Amino acid sequence: MLVLTSERLRLRWFESSDAPYVLEQLLEPSWIKNIRDPGVHDLAAAQSWMEEKLFAGYWASGLGLWAVERASDGQVLGMCGLLQRDYLPAPDIGYAFLPRFWGQGYAREAAAACLAYAQEVLAQQRLFASTALDNAPSQKVLQSIGFRHQEDVALDGNAGLSRLFIWEDGSEACRPDIHSEGNGDAQIQALLQRFSSAFNNGQGRVPQVSALPFWMLGRAAISLGDADASGCLSLREFMRQRAELLGPGGRWTEVEQRVNSLRLERHGQIAHAWLSVQMSGRDAGQAFERESLQSIQLLRQGKAWKIAALACTGGR
Repeated sequence: MLVLTSERLRLRWFESSDAPYVLEQLLEPSWIKNIRDPGVHDLAAAQSWMEEKLFAGYWASGLGLWAVERASDGQVLGMCGLLQRDYLPAPDIGYAFLPRFWGQGYAREAAAACLAYAQEVLAQQRLFASTALDNAPSQKVLQSIGFRHQEDVALDGNAGLSRLFIWEDGSEACRPDIHSEGNGDAQIQALLQRFSSAFNNGQGRVPQVSALPFWMLGRAAISLGDADASGCLSLREFMRQRAELLGPGGRWTEVEQRVNSLRLERHGQIAHAWLSVQMSGRDAGQAFERESLQSIQLLRQGKAWKIAALACTGGR
C-alpha cells in the first residue's frame, strides 16, 4: 500500500516479496552496530520478523517502517517511517539504507518526506528520533531536516546510551492537535476533516488510505451505502477496497471529497457526528458527483479520539 511519494522516492508498506531485501538489511554490519542484531539469518526468519515488526504495526496504527523504493525503477533502497514506541510520548522517525545507496541523499529525502507526512497528514506537532552515540551521518541527516539534540539517554531495548533528537512544530498554536488534551470538539472536527480528505487523489495526490488505522479503531464497524445489507466491512476490507479503487491504476481518479456540514454531540469519552459530504471525481473515466450522509461514532482512548463506527448512505 502506497504511503507517500517524494521527488525521487516512493514509500509503501512492505510485502512478503520484500523478504530478500529485509534479510540483506538486517545482516548488514551497520544495522547490527547501530541498532541491534535481530538474530535473523535466513528468508524464513526474515519473513517472521516482517510479520512481527512491520505488518502488525501497519494494521494496528498505520505506522511502521516503510519500504523506500526509487521511483524511476522500483529498486528498494532501504526503509524509513514513523513508529510509536512505548517509551516515547510521540512517534519517532527511523530509517536504514543499504550501504551501496549511501551518499546520494536518499535518507534525507525519505526522512524529510516522513516528517512532512507526520505534520500534514497525521497532525503531529512533535516527533523524536534516536541514533547510536557515534552515528554522526545519521545525526547529520536529522539535524538537516530540523531535529535538535535533546539528550543522551538509555532507551528500552538498546544497549548503552542513545542520542535522542526532537522536532517540534513552530506553528503549534495554529494547528489543533487531534491527539492533545483540551478542546475536545476541535480535536474531533480536525480528525473528521482529515479522515474525509484522506480519500482525495486529485492533482497527483496520494490517497491516505494507509493512515486510516491511525484514526480508526482496529475493530471499527463500517457500513457503506453500496455494501451488502447483511453485514459490515472490517477496517482491513474497507482499506483494501479503497486502496484498489483510489491507488495507482484504480478506477477512481480526480477524486475530491469535502465536508459540507457537520453536527457533533459529545458526552464524556463518547461522541457522535453527522456529516454531509460532497464527493466528485471520475469512475473509469466517467465523471460523477454525489452527496453522502455519514454517521460517525467516536471513542476517546487516552489522549486520542478514534473512529469506532462509520455508516454512509447515498454515497460510495
